[in-house]
Amino acid sequence: MKNVTISMDDDLLVQTRVEAARAGKSVSRYLADAAREKVENDRAAAAQAERNRQLEALERIFSGPKWSVMENGRMPTADERNARR
Repeated sequence: MKNVTISMDDDLLVQTRVEAARAGKSVSRYLADAAREKVENDRAAAAQAERNRQLEALERIFSGPKWSVMENGRMPTADERNARR
């Protein structure tokens, strides 16, 4: 485990110490847990954004122009569909 030195203003330090004490953690552990949670949330958000991008692409494809297979108001028979033209 590596040590990291950070700087913060006095008011933030006091608030951080209070919140860490409420959580029953040291300031170091409290900040490390907060950083881990932030990283995990960012990764999950990035993965969700990628899934959304892919879904939007599929929706654009599926909502594109339709191919009409109707002939004279009816669906073609298997023989008609497979006939060599």
